[in-house]
Amino acid sequence: MPILVAVVLFVAAVYLWWRIRYGNPSTNHPPVLCFHKISDRFCWEGTWTTPDRFFAYVDRIGRLGYRFVGMDEYLERIGSSGGAADREVLITFDDGYRELYDIVLPGLEARGIPFHVFLVTDYVGMENVWDLSLGRRSFRHLEWSEISDMASRGVTFGSHGATHRDLTRMSPEEARAEMDRSKTQIEKRLGRPARTFSYPFGRCNDTVESAAHDAGFEAAFSLYPPHRNSRFDRYAIRRHGVYIIDPVSLIENKWQPGPLLWMEEMKCRAINGVAVLTPLLKRLSVRGSGRDRGR
Repeated sequence: MPILVAVVLFVAAVYLWWRIRYGNPSTNHPPVLCFHKISDRFCWEGTWTTPDRFFAYVDRIGRLGYRFVGMDEYLERIGSSGGAADREVLITFDDGYRELYDIVLPGLEARGIPFHVFLVTDYVGMENVWDLSLGRRSFRHLEWSEISDMASRGVTFGSHGATHRDLTRMSPEEARAEMDRSKTQIEKRLGRPARTFSYPFGRCNDTVESAAHDAGFEAAFSLYPPHRNSRFDRYAIRRHGVYIIDPVSLIENKWQPGPLLWMEEMKCRAINGVAVLTPLLKRLSVRGSGRDRGR
């Protein structure tokens, strides 16, 4: 019984802290979902989902009566005084893995669903050696030829930085250089503006947000920004991460106010908090592998 009481008190304390610190999100703008890897290959990191699970999420959202909007329409929504129409959702992907071309594009194209991809531009066509890749499972990024074909078929693209480094740990000049380089690469290759930016690891602060604005991006996306959820900041837009552990039947609880939303958010904030350790763990894994011996 004492253990049960302790658990109840702990849960109540976490809920009250969430209520005071974050609270329910605004419903004036379409919710934005964030996916990473879509693959049948198991990943220890957890930031993946299988193709069957991904399309089950999409189909369930559609059955719930939501309409999927593209990034261009989303930007119009947040720029208009009228706000969002009821029951709209935007799908985004961070990193830009090749499975988007092989798996996601055909499936969403057949369903008439638009989506937006944030590219790590220095790693286009390369393996994701910037990532920790637990279990030595690397993933390949999209090629520019694939990206161009996707763009010709209606997919839109934004920047996820040049090297996927945590911009909050860089000087303002370095962060701006990362943004400028990636923006220039996308615009040169695709011949159209790179309107949006996604902060690596979802990490941002006032300095980084100002850099995104000054670099010419029209909006920038986080995951779970540090400010209250009711506040909408177009340079720290809240997104809802979707991971392999998320049940299909509960997908709407990620953004719909209700008794499960606070637990879902705290779970995802914890996952995102662990992901921030990626650069440190990556350095340790490189040292442990002996690749820096003899230097």
